[in-house]
Amino acid sequence: MITALLLLLQLGTPVYDRVILGGHVMDPASGLDAVRNIGLAGGRIAVITTRAIQGRDTIDAHGLVVAPGFIDLHAHGQTPA
Repeated sequence: MITALLLLLQLGTPVYDRVILGGHVMDPASGLDAVRNIGLAGGRIAVITTRAIQGRDTIDAHGLVVAPGFIDLHAHGQTPA
């Protein structure tokens, strides 16, 4: 978050390390279930927004589900050790 804030202060418009654009964001913790853009800075989520954002790397997530912070522990065929 601090990296994104510093970029904003320096450039006026932040440029994130990586952006994920147009994905259907699902976050059970906040109840968010909508299409959003995500900006990552310093390995962390800096912004989730409906506004246009820019990044050094871009991932087009249109038509895909994005679940920030979600870890899927589901697995098949596990054998006890």
